[in-house]
Amino acid sequence: MKHLVTTLLAIGVMAFTISSCQKKKTTDAQTEQILQSLKDNQAKILIKIDGKEFYAPESVFTGQLLLSDQALNMTLMDQFEGKTILNLGKAKWYAGNPIEDNINANNLVSTNVKMGKIVDVQKMIGEGYMMADGNIEALEYSKDQIVFKLTGKVGRYSDFQQPDKYLPLDGLIIYKKPAFSLANITEKEAFSSSTKK
Repeated sequence: MKHLVTTLLAIGVMAFTISSCQKKKTTDAQTEQILQSLKDNQAKILIKIDGKEFYAPESVFTGQLLLSDQALNMTLMDQFEGKTILNLGKAKWYAGNPIEDNINANNLVSTNVKMGKIVDVQKMIGEGYMMADGNIEALEYSKDQIVFKLTGKVGRYSDFQQPDKYLPLDGLIIYKKPAFSLANITEKEAFSSSTKK
């Protein structure tokens, strides 16, 4: 009986490991395919909020990184006036490997993610969210490509201080050869933690 339980447990662990590896390979293949389809300084943002894609599949973003010794600021805008701003603010943010930070009530000013889009062009009505809790992690970080993984919870931007509820967020920002500006940091320092998972 003990042998049977051990065998079943081992099979379960192997099945989970194989499933996880296949999912990672699929994600990596999808990321590579997206990167190949993008031009320099273009990005795709594949974000799900409460299980639904936030940006249209045809959205292609352009933007810029502002890199300093105290912060990474990424601003991206698509052809439909959708916008995402990612701020990673802490001293020597570039020294981490991987580059990552947590978002919580204590650091919303320094590290945050805001995203918005126009939902009614005629009436100029938008929909926007701010990340309230979660994690930002650079899966890939170099001058050639940046891939950030976002996981956590968001609140509607209009009632962020007193939201009815927070919604789950999960997704990727995939950015090919980003345009960047440097302030109080060298290019070598800014990309010293080149990461590729």
